[in-house]
Amino acid sequence: MPNQEADAGTPIILKVDTTLIPATLNKTLTARRFREKLPFTIALQRYESDYCSSAPPLETDDTERQFGWKNGDIGYFGGWFTILFGGQESSKNTSGVLIIGRVDEGHLDAVRGLGRSITVTIDLA
Repeated sequence: MPNQEADAGTPIILKVDTTLIPATLNKTLTARRFREKLPFTIALQRYESDYCSSAPPLETDDTERQFGWKNGDIGYFGGWFTILFGGQESSKNTSGVLIIGRVDEGHLDAVRGLGRSITVTIDLA
């Protein structure tokens, strides 16, 4: 299963109150379908290694599913939208992961510093 990287993708901004976090959508089918929904606003809950919430269905391609994630990945899997800020080391056995993007280098600490419950608006940069 491929590891989907965000290089040469679509620049986006994650906006939480006044905090702006740059990120990049990759070129997967699910990421392209997600881009069609922008701007997209969703309320997320903080958990041990991510912010997540159930999300509307998106078209997916099973060949793009993978095991695990990297800290900073943005995912859509199992009907959930997620911003992953931790757990990379123990994620290798998690199957069915669809990575649609990635928080840009140097901005992961901003994600980790957000509150317990957040509302994020995602739009093109």
